[in-house]
Amino acid sequence: MADSRQLSNSLHDRGFVSRVASQVSLPYRRTNDRQIVRRNGDLTVTFTALGSEMPYGKWPRLFDAYLATMVTSQDSSYDPSRRRLYLGGTWRSFMKRLGANVGGSQLKVIRQQMENWFKTSYMVERATDEKSQGIAFQVGQAWRVDWIREEPQEDVLPGFENWIEFGERFIEKVVCDNPVPVSLEALSKLGKSPMALDVYLWVNRRMSYLYAPQLVPWQLLYQQFGSDSRMAKFKENFKKSVDRVIDAYPSVNITISDERGVTLFPSRTAVPTTAQTRAAELLSKQSRERSEQEAAKHSKRDVSEGDIGRVLEYIEYGEDFLVARRHVVHGLTAGYEGRNIIAAWNAGERF
Repeated sequence: MADSRQLSNSLHDRGFVSRVASQVSLPYRRTNDRQIVRRNGDLTVTFTALGSEMPYGKWPRLFDAYLATMVTSQDSSYDPSRRRLYLGGTWRSFMKRLGANVGGSQLKVIRQQMENWFKTSYMVERATDEKSQGIAFQVGQAWRVDWIREEPQEDVLPGFENWIEFGERFIEKVVCDNPVPVSLEALSKLGKSPMALDVYLWVNRRMSYLYAPQLVPWQLLYQQFGSDSRMAKFKENFKKSVDRVIDAYPSVNITISDERGVTLFPSRTAVPTTAQTRAAELLSKQSRERSEQEAAKHSKRDVSEGDIGRVLEYIEYGEDFLVARRHVVHGLTAGYEGRNIIAAWNAGERF
């Protein structure tokens, strides 16, 4: 059983979502449709309900964030050898971190939405004039969840843990393929509005590679985010979602035109991307190395022949004059005093 007693760094403000979740959207409300299609540029994702209905609302989005965060941060609640995620203390703490109640009357809703999500298949396709490629898979492969039991996961006897085992292709192609860093504080603020969550995920990812203003027409937004309402209502809901996103992500720069669509301007990502973090670490390392080199330079002193001679007088070097001289020069250059250089020589140590 995975040990969830000590929550990892994954439960700090930096979390992750799958790249697909930042590109296309599941439904916002219950729908009778058992298959929906979302498009974003040359990407087409077809969601098919294999259970009682299509997952919708905030819960599948939060499930995605939880899984991606646990997998990407290598949390102990995830077993990569079996692609198995253990639920319990970490799950409840994560949801509480996002302001979501996972008990009481909510449990029935959570159960239905989670099971609908397990039983959903994805078909992810990319098509251009030159070629097309795609892959299809189901989210869940196997699961065991005791919805009645409320005690913490760590108090459960071995063999009775709650767990979900995910499909290999789902983990490989959705969760581990360039997961998107997000602010868990922002997810908490936006959690009551599924569309606001989607807009935040989409904008945050776009800002990781946007270098010039970009207009996204309303029709493309409608195809990407989807809606069971008419275009006028979709625009109204989208504008409200953008307002919420700006409140949770103040550094983002977005303008909206009723006629044309949404214009994105280059902005800082909500949290540093993995590439940005690595670049910052590299710069820090290079700066530290330069500082150390400068300090070493300044610690060295000019060595005169007189200094060398005065130390050599007290060293019995026999026929090893060149070795002794090199020892003295290196010792003086490194800043050692004569008596230390002599003591090192007598002890058989060489600089």
